[in-house]
Amino acid sequence: MSRVVRSDEVRPQARTGGGGTTRELASADDGSWRISLADVERDGPFTTSAGLRHLLTVVDGPVLDLELDGEAHVVEPQRPFAIPGDATTVVSVPEGAVRVLDVVVDPELVQPYVTVLELGRSSTLPVAADQAVYVLTGADAHCLVLGPGEVAGRCTAAVVTLERVS
Repeated sequence: MSRVVRSDEVRPQARTGGGGTTRELASADDGSWRISLADVERDGPFTTSAGLRHLLTVVDGPVLDLELDGEAHVVEPQRPFAIPGDATTVVSVPEGAVRVLDVVVDPELVQPYVTVLELGRSSTLPVAADQAVYVLTGADAHCLVLGPGEVAGRCTAAVVTLERVS
């Protein structure tokens, strides 16, 4: 049976780099991955950790501008973007605050994937044991469903797959 984490029931913490808050929704017991929501309200540094990889997906709000080691990138809503943990990263929110699904992994242990799907009202999406689904819109909006389990009904969902590296 799946476990459901409602993001509004998770206490926000100040982001290490400032500029907003973060809510840790789930993490592996061995520290190999974690899934958080980051509310980015102001421009500033984005804290990364050497040896870890971030996979960011804007789940609410307009674009997020990133500068990675001096190179400019634009992260569009619902389009995952990978950041190596050793990159010097600066974020800006030129069109207003955004909420970002932040999947952080140890790349020697886990390969992350995020796919954003639209489900119809009669759809059922099975969620495997190595997956989690963050529901963006629909009846279970703003919830993270940890597999095994399922997500059903009309919604937009970000499917996170955490594949163990062999």
